[in-house]
Amino acid sequence: MIPEITFEEVRAEALRLGWDDVGITEAHIPEDDIEAYKTWLANNYQGDLQYMENHIRCDPQQLFPGAKTAIIFVTHYKQERVQFRNDAGVVASYARGRDYHHLHRKRLKKFILWLEQRSGQSNIAKGFSDSTPVMEKALAVQAGLGWFGKNTLLIHRRFGTFLLLSGLFTSLNIQEKSLNLRLPRCGTCRRCLDACPTQAFEAPYVLNATKCLSYHLIESKKEIPEEIQKKNPGYVFGCDICQDVCPHNVRPKPSTVPEFSPNQGMGAYLSLEDIEKIEHNPEKLFGTPLQRRGATGLRHTFETLNLQNPNENDHSEMKEDKHG
Repeated sequence: MIPEITFEEVRAEALRLGWDDVGITEAHIPEDDIEAYKTWLANNYQGDLQYMENHIRCDPQQLFPGAKTAIIFVTHYKQERVQFRNDAGVVASYARGRDYHHLHRKRLKKFILWLEQRSGQSNIAKGFSDSTPVMEKALAVQAGLGWFGKNTLLIHRRFGTFLLLSGLFTSLNIQEKSLNLRLPRCGTCRRCLDACPTQAFEAPYVLNATKCLSYHLIESKKEIPEEIQKKNPGYVFGCDICQDVCPHNVRPKPSTVPEFSPNQGMGAYLSLEDIEKIEHNPEKLFGTPLQRRGATGLRHTFETLNLQNPNENDHSEMKEDKHG
């Protein structure tokens, strides 16, 4: 007989391994989330992100047959806000240190080992991070870890939106589940929608990736459209604007996870001199999120930046939302 595993046991082990929060829910994607996803694809808002078209993400059983329970983990990565400069491009806060995928994989491996030892079973779980086709934000909401913000990001009541999600599907039927926080809690706030320099949100909760700075500065291999270049306030990799203005990001303190520290990676800024050093020694990017773009991509993006008037359109000011 498989011993019963409680939520508190799962939570204690998750926190011990370094996660900031954890939720447990059924290994099932809500139908309204699936329909919203299909509508998003039908509108071609994914652009060239072909991996987003993998419908396996709608059915956990295709990823891990026999899955009964989903355990979702939250990692808080918030960094200190920085100002735009006229001599360097800004790196999005998640990418300033080491690549979080390595951290997630190590933690998931250890957690699954604990789960197997605790249950006395083997081959009972499959871990995932955002490199696996899973609707992890929908599962996180269902697991009581937060709610969808109008910027399409998960908002956690204690950690805001600067979050990285990972999780696992298991064939164990863990009876004790988390409370679903499905209801939206953004009220009439539109700060993220109005602050986006490229107006990438077609509506609240609907992001058109082809208009998003992060899409063009991280994902897309095509030439950055001129209209996007003109509206870029100074990012060389990614974008944090819709998070910087969110009232739910006022209270959370910066992460203390060593791997996220700018000292562990390429830092918050990239100047032309920095890029030239990378070109002479590409290994500087190894193990960082910027490796995805490469020296050539970073130089090309840097050359499209208009760095003459930094902070002219600074969206970083935030005020605490008394009604949040």
